[in-house]
Amino acid sequence: MNLAKIELENFRSYRQNEFDFNPQGCLIIGPNGCGKTNLLEAIAYCSIGKSIRFHHDEELLNFGGQFFRVQSLFISDQQTPKKVSLSYADQHKLLKIDELPIRQLSSLFEVVKVIYCAPEDHLLISGSPRFRRQYFDLAISQLYPPYINVLRHFLHIVQQRNAMLKRNYSRAEITSWNLSFASSLAEVWNYRNRYLKQVNTAFQETFKDIFPASTAISLAYIPSLKLPLESSPEEIIKHLATIEEREKLLQRSLVGAHLDDYEFKLKGRKMLTYASQGQKRIAVIILKLIQARLIEKVTGIKPIMLFDDIFAELDTFHSQQIRNCINNRYQVFIASPKEDLCNIWQGYQIQKLEGMDK
Repeated sequence: MNLAKIELENFRSYRQNEFDFNPQGCLIIGPNGCGKTNLLEAIAYCSIGKSIRFHHDEELLNFGGQFFRVQSLFISDQQTPKKVSLSYADQHKLLKIDELPIRQLSSLFEVVKVIYCAPEDHLLISGSPRFRRQYFDLAISQLYPPYINVLRHFLHIVQQRNAMLKRNYSRAEITSWNLSFASSLAEVWNYRNRYLKQVNTAFQETFKDIFPASTAISLAYIPSLKLPLESSPEEIIKHLATIEEREKLLQRSLVGAHLDDYEFKLKGRKMLTYASQGQKRIAVIILKLIQARLIEKVTGIKPIMLFDDIFAELDTFHSQQIRNCINNRYQVFIASPKEDLCNIWQGYQIQKLEGMDK
């Protein structure tokens, strides 16, 4: 899939701008504060219907603007055009795909695939469990769009179960909610376990010739409920019975997918503790490259890759290795304040941004 054109109106620093791109991609060059990241954020917005950088929609409005609109023209791998339009005004968002209004934003996950890489990706290793869950939930949704509703259903059950734990409840009530909770959790775990197995296989195989160190990297799943991910609902229910008094005292669910975590390992040891900053940086970049390959393999859609100034802290060797991994396989957008990036990404379209749009 390629992005051929994007039009921005009142989106972040852009009042009214449009950009045309070629199938290979584009190097977006300009000083800090000129709108490079905002342009990448707009591209990503067309793939998930919200800010990839966790901004609220009202924060995406151009200063003084009452609405914003992002319109994109994508060309599928079969050369079929696909128009995506997202607009926001008065706390309401409207999605149109090929001019038809679409109620579910999650429909975008079946149409557009974008992977965003940024300097703060190191937080996937050193940041909060919530940050990791957000990334992996998005990544799984890109491979398996039905996961979105499965996860939403589980989170709704957690909310309802927590409400029950805050009041007096009958034995029949907790039995019913525990069954719903366990069945839904097992379904979420099934998707996460399937994804994790594919990622760990890819670390061992996909880029071993280009990044030999990738074979030493692995991902572990840390469930708050100390059971294997293949556990049945019946096994989960048995565990819930052992913590019922604590949950009743604290008035909330103490275990579940909403509290689980992921752990990066290097040769079996925690990367958080034992890996250098350089190793962490390369590990998350390889993870994003693996994500691209998995999307292509599972969905048949080649994703668009966005690199937001991640090469500033990489040496030339590793930058070239990343280019070798992509090897014109995907459309790539790279934002950087440095023009010397053109030496590695020769032949790419260059879009220079001079300053903030007024």
